[in-house]
Amino acid sequence: MKKTTSNCMIAAWLSLLFFSFFISKIGFAADHEDQCFNEVQGKIPWNDEKNMNWRDDNIKQLCKGTTKPLEPGKCFSKVRSERVNWGKGSQWEWKNIINLCAGTNDAEKTVECFNKGIASGADWRDAILTCQRKLSSQGKSNKLDWNQ
Repeated sequence: MKKTTSNCMIAAWLSLLFFSFFISKIGFAADHEDQCFNEVQGKIPWNDEKNMNWRDDNIKQLCKGTTKPLEPGKCFSKVRSERVNWGKGSQWEWKNIINLCAGTNDAEKTVECFNKGIASGADWRDAILTCQRKLSSQGKSNKLDWNQ
């Protein structure tokens, strides 16, 4: 009887540790995204009229998945302020900047990835998709060799 109770206690503790580990990971991700949200809303303009009042769902898309809360907003600002050329000019639709910068942990590398894609002759949509794919498949690293 004592051994069964002991085994149940061990199983209960292991289950508790297992679930608390995953809950804390989820909590950290939400914390990073919440911090990112707060770094963007009211601080970074999303259009040429300098409107800093974003729709919540747009910021959530921009911040989703980041572990470095400042980087998605930096990326968005960098693309807008440096007038990054997307192949047919430097006037971007804000939705496309969100698509490029969504979840980034390194604004510089994300923009660099996009610029290399455009320089190689890639269509802007393909460059965004490729940079996002590389970002998510390499543990949030944007190292991209456009010659592969």
